[in-house]
Amino acid sequence: MGVRTPEAGVSSAGRREERKAQNRQKLLEAARRVFSEKGLGEATARDIVRETDLASGTFYNYFSDKEDAFRALLEEMAERSRALVRAQRREPGFSVEERVANAYRAYFEWAVEETELFQVFRRNAGAIALMPDSGIFEMGIIELFEDLRDWSAAGDLPDVDLDYLATATVAVGFQVATHLVDRDPPDVEGATRFCTKMFMGGVRALGEG
Repeated sequence: MGVRTPEAGVSSAGRREERKAQNRQKLLEAARRVFSEKGLGEATARDIVRETDLASGTFYNYFSDKEDAFRALLEEMAERSRALVRAQRREPGFSVEERVANAYRAYFEWAVEETELFQVFRRNAGAIALMPDSGIFEMGIIELFEDLRDWSAAGDLPDVDLDYLATATVAVGFQVATHLVDRDPPDVEGATRFCTKMFMGGVRALGEG
């Protein structure tokens, strides 16, 4: 009988963790397809598992119910999109207008490239709004508010209500993106110009009192 070495135990544990991570990712990818097609209301946990090669009971090893899987998917999606736009807003050496344009462009490119993923946001916007603890859109607003506050402190923005401005900017981006993805072909640059001009023009007008 062979002796089980500590290294073998670590390796075995590592493989288990890797397999668990892979199974969870499979379920999230399946959830993305199901929620984009059916929406949260009509989708079931069984629908999600059927999109994978996993046993039916596997779902509950990772999520308590379909709402739990939905939240996990939203968090993953939101983190990815926020990271993209945040990186563009915080890129040094650019004017406020350039940072705003680059951030919008990054968001719209993500929406077009990840159409199925974005459809989860779009199709389930009502359900998301009814989740008081989701914080999906709120985190994006908070992060943008922080950047706007820094720009204002540096004298790059007039004296405006930054809370309203952050909320409106995020809302405009999302709503424009819902129409952008339906266009054939999607006009990312056109949407970027439109939203950037609206932001800059609105800021100037608000600053005039």
